[in-house]
Amino acid sequence: MNIIDRNLKFMSDLQYGNKPNTIVLHHAASRNCSIEQIHYWHLQKGWSGCGYHFFVRKDGTVYKGREENVVGAHCKNHNTGSIGICAEGDYSKDIMPKLQKEAVVELCEYLMGKYEIKNIYGHKELGGTECPGKKYPLNEIKEEVKENIKLGGSYPGYLIKKDSHKFDWNVVKIQRRLVELGYSVGVCGADGYFGGDTEKAVRDFQGDVGIEIGVDGVVGRITWGRLFG
Repeated sequence: MNIIDRNLKFMSDLQYGNKPNTIVLHHAASRNCSIEQIHYWHLQKGWSGCGYHFFVRKDGTVYKGREENVVGAHCKNHNTGSIGICAEGDYSKDIMPKLQKEAVVELCEYLMGKYEIKNIYGHKELGGTECPGKKYPLNEIKEEVKENIKLGGSYPGYLIKKDSHKFDWNVVKIQRRLVELGYSVGVCGADGYFGGDTEKAVRDFQGDVGIEIGVDGVVGRITWGRLFG
């Protein structure tokens, strides 16, 4: 997933030490806006800057707000221990574009894999607000994420190989299993992206257990079975 960093300038009173265990979904309540505008609006409220950790535009592009280890300013009484994701648009009235919805789903999966998060909430489920709007596809997003996360109990039926630009929940499971077995998958850990470090870990595993088809760094049915069998 490509996350764009606009290098927003925050005030110095940010609180660090956020350890995410929940995702909270929001809408901007504005049909057209940018991460810079969100940042400016929040500064005008006297906040440190953009209260969200991520902002997803209607075309599916994802922007970085606060650092993930910084306490958010997006959901009263739930800012500590959460990640706030805001979607451009006013979903009290409008329908979310397909590209934006897909990006929100992928971002949620990425964060859930990275932090082992179990829960996704709409802002209104945690506080007295209509956010993210009655037309925000909250349940659809939750269900899609849930279904994607279910993947992996048995071999998923396709070759899983190096692709550092595409998130895959099955890669998260492979990475976690490799780490459990003592193989390093790189400094990012089980982030769901099959990069060079993960490929090396798979090759090392295949060599150590003597995979019959040889050492190729690709997780097919046999390697999957040896990892999880």
